Amino acid sequence: MNRRRGAAKKTAAVLAVWILAILVWFPQKAAAEPAIKTKQAVKPETEQASKTRTAAKLGEVAEPTAAGSGAAMEAEFTTDDFDAGEIQRFLDGLSEGYGTGLTFRGVMREIADGNLEAVMGQAVSGLGSVLFREIRGNGALMGQIVILAVIGAVFSNFSGIFGSGHVSETGFYVVFLLIMTFLAASFYASVNVADRVSGELTGFMRVLLPAYFLAAAMAGGVLTSSAVCGFTLAAIGAVQAVLSGFLIPLMRVYMMLALAGNLYREDTVSRLTELMRQTMLWIMRTMFGVIVGFHLIQGLVLPQADALRNASAMRLAQMIPGVGAGAGAVSQIVMGSGILVKNTAGAAAVVILLLMAAVPMLKLLVLTVLYYIAAAVMQPVCDRRLVACVSEAAQGHAMLLKLVGYSLALFSVTVAILCVSTNAAWYAG
Repeated sequence: MNRRRGAAKKTAAVLAVWILAILVWFPQKAAAEPAIKTKQAVKPETEQASKTRTAAKLGEVAEPTAAGSGAAMEAEFTTDDFDAGEIQRFLDGLSEGYGTGLTFRGVMREIADGNLEAVMGQAVSGLGSVLFREIRGNGALMGQIVILAVIGAVFSNFSGIFGSGHVSETGFYVVFLLIMTFLAASFYASVNVADRVSGELTGFMRVLLPAYFLAAAMAGGVLTSSAVCGFTLAAIGAVQAVLSGFLIPLMRVYMMLALAGNLYREDTVSRLTELMRQTMLWIMRTMFGVIVGFHLIQGLVLPQADALRNASAMRLAQMIPGVGAGAGAVSQIVMGSGILVKNTAGAAAVVILLLMAAVPMLKLLVLTVLYYIAAAVMQPVCDRRLVACVSEAAQGHAMLLKLVGYSLALFSVTVAILCVSTNAAWYAG
């Protein structure tokens, strides 16, 4: 009887041990299987991430600054972090391109590597070929105008050989209308060039500024970006509206009045055309002064507020015992790389603006110079009215050149001021 009771106790003890083992083993297996599946689903770590994880596990041995340096290397910004997709799509969609085949991100890399000479050298070589092509093409036009002017001088100065003043006067007006047609066609083509390039410059600034202000915010200029972005975009819209909606149409009216006013021997519309020319210049100078002045004033206040806030946060982080030095080093490296990317993007934007405006401005400059040369050649032998028409065409092309130049200077100076003023966060750190 005692033996049976002892055997029963042993059997019960064995069963209890097995039940306890099953209860312990099954939960562990159930918890282990999801972990294995999760580990298999995760992508293999890169070598840098593995090293960082290993260094984090060996925290007792590694120095805090070394861990902070590894984190800073992972968080450091590069030119690839700048969102240039929309900018590049805009540049690829330009009607004539900007003549160099360069990409915005490629220009950023060249500037960051200190190879700006290569970029500008390629651009200058392309502009040289454009210069000679424009001289050859427009030189033929100037030759035709000079020949017609000489024919007009024959009708005007040697009217006695025709026997009747009406014949010579009619011949002169026929030649005058032909020259006026040539000049009007050439000027309208130049007006279209100026309108197109001004629209492309403003369009480029529209796609540039959102990405640039985002880079400025990542570099510590949050207040500056949020406050200046809206005004700058509105100012660009206002500039485009004034140029395309008022100044360019006014240039067409100005040239027609200037050419038609020389039909008569009396001076009838010179004061009106002078008023129109001065009005256009005043408008461009006023827009330039208002926009640049606003950015200068904002550059005195908002970047300093960003700098104070960033410096305060950095000093508070450095006061944390043990990790303060590492946190300060990480923040300095991250902010410095952000400032570098922001300034590189700003420099690349100015270079692209110059390249976009270089070819159209070169065309306008060549036409202006050739018209002035033609007027100087015609003056000794041709009628005063013909010389005045060619001189007015030269002044009209010079006005178009100034309008495009003011637009280019306005946008370039705006980007430069934004680059310089938003560096205050780095200097304060």
